[in-house]
Amino acid sequence: MGTRNEDKIRKDPLLNKILEEVGHALGLANRESERVKEKVVLNRESLFGKIETFDSPQRKLIAYISRFGNPKSAITPDDIAPIGSMLQNIGTVDYLDLLIHSPGGSGVTAEKIVDMCRRHCKKEFRVIVPNMAKSAATMIALGADAIVMGYCSELGPIDAQTTILVSGVPQQISVQSFIDARKALLKELHDAKSKGQEFVGYLQQLTASTMEPAFINECEREIRFAIDLVKKWLPENMLKAKNPKESLKKRKLRANVIARNLSSANTRFAHGRMISVDECNKIGLNIVELKKENALWNLLWELYVRAEVFMMISSKETQQASKLFMDANSQLMAF
Repeated sequence: MGTRNEDKIRKDPLLNKILEEVGHALGLANRESERVKEKVVLNRESLFGKIETFDSPQRKLIAYISRFGNPKSAITPDDIAPIGSMLQNIGTVDYLDLLIHSPGGSGVTAEKIVDMCRRHCKKEFRVIVPNMAKSAATMIALGADAIVMGYCSELGPIDAQTTILVSGVPQQISVQSFIDARKALLKELHDAKSKGQEFVGYLQQLTASTMEPAFINECEREIRFAIDLVKKWLPENMLKAKNPKESLKKRKLRANVIARNLSSANTRFAHGRMISVDECNKIGLNIVELKKENALWNLLWELYVRAEVFMMISSKETQQASKLFMDANSQLMAF
């Protein structure tokens, strides 16, 4: 039985199936309207209906999906209006899920998104990660009571980043790198002075804008901001949901360990590094793990893949879709 099912999947994979539907939808849309394309390609009403009624009690779902690589894909204050609109349509519910695929962005906006979702949810708020929730998107996930993940889901480090120009090209650099570099320069300066060696070169390097005390202080604040958010959210939400009988003091201690683990650039090395479902469990997060064969996972994955395809075919040469916001009743695409 298992072999026959695997053969069937190989012959009719989800992506091929969706692409066939896309071809059909594009032909219909050319003859009728864009609404036909939305209905056939996204299949939004059907998928949301199945996902929201899959579990008992019934849950409400909103989705926020970004296109990685698009320069406008980051989490920004502009996201507040569409997310707020979806939440307003839903109203206040007992169980709320946010499906998110995002490279991250503004930590301040992430804080507001979590607060908005929680104000519309009376019992349990979950974040669903179909593929990747990085940086500030990981912070959003950490503000939930539980994170729903599959075998290919991943979070990422929350070490603060800043943009600088390197040979005229914008580069995202961990703020910890500047802090470490200044400490190293100060040590080398001290060692050179104590040994009577030339030290003017070290002084010159310390005059660079990225070595100035004010800039370094701001870098340190950015790191403390990420740690503070996670330490604030985890004990009262995720860790409490996972270990309701554990004392608040113990939950705060565990939250501090988790926050410092996820925010340490010197531990994670790369900002985009994968933090898998297995590692999330090991760290101590409250994870709802869905296996590849799980019916709910397959519905969530289909919703995500259809969204990616829909944004791809909706992009034009001069206008590339960057984000898609969806609930059971509507969708809004950002360019």
